[in-house]
Amino acid sequence: MKNIIDDAGILAIGTRLLRIHDLLRAEGNSFYKTQGIEFETKWFPVLYVLSIKSPLGIMELAQQIGLSHPALIVLLKELEKRDLVDSLKDARDERKRNMFLTKKGSDLVFQLRPIWTIIKSVLLDLTENTNNLLKALNETEEKLKESSFLQRAEALVKEKLSEKQYPEVITVKLVSTAEEQSIVSAIIKQELAVAYPSVSKNDSFYYLGLINGIPAGSAVLSLIIENQSVFDLAVLPPYQNKGLESALSNAIHAKK
Repeated sequence: MKNIIDDAGILAIGTRLLRIHDLLRAEGNSFYKTQGIEFETKWFPVLYVLSIKSPLGIMELAQQIGLSHPALIVLLKELEKRDLVDSLKDARDERKRNMFLTKKGSDLVFQLRPIWTIIKSVLLDLTENTNNLLKALNETEEKLKESSFLQRAEALVKEKLSEKQYPEVITVKLVSTAEEQSIVSAIIKQELAVAYPSVSKNDSFYYLGLINGIPAGSAVLSLIIENQSVFDLAVLPPYQNKGLESALSNAIHAKK
């Protein structure tokens, strides 16, 4: 049965990937235990990379794994406490630390290689679908390298704004609260130099016009005698000629 996040589709891709990650990590850790090996899946990238190329500076190691520097430091401290990795100062730069596997770490990797072969087979079976997950991830990561999510999102916003694809929502409401009536009066006073009391009388109707939820114009309908009325209507300069004048006028004529 699908849940709401599943129905969200591509919008929830991060959540879906995290869900798969958590499931694989939990069951991966359990599998290591059933094989009698004390190992956590989060240690894999560091031990695997250092088993291929060592020693490596922390920045280079972070680039090889794809982790941020702070996240890698936390992971390295945990592995150092377990005596699986160690570091030495760089001969050319004493400020630089080069990471390498300890004997205990190398021995653990030797034990893990047959386990990783099994895990690889299981993961291939899981991902070898019509739409191959690994291939899709590779393609997505390449696209992110070309242009990040943030860059793409900001560019799309600019594009849509330039094309005026964001419609301006016009709303006209007959107000009743003193606060809203004060806003109506202030707009008319600013634009028409006509003063109205902060609270409407029984023979007056105050209308507030909003564009995308922002007060942009107002109108006041005043009844003089039976079957006769007058009204004042004002729209702030930034919002003029956007259709608010007609919306306010239509609301008043509907009341009349």
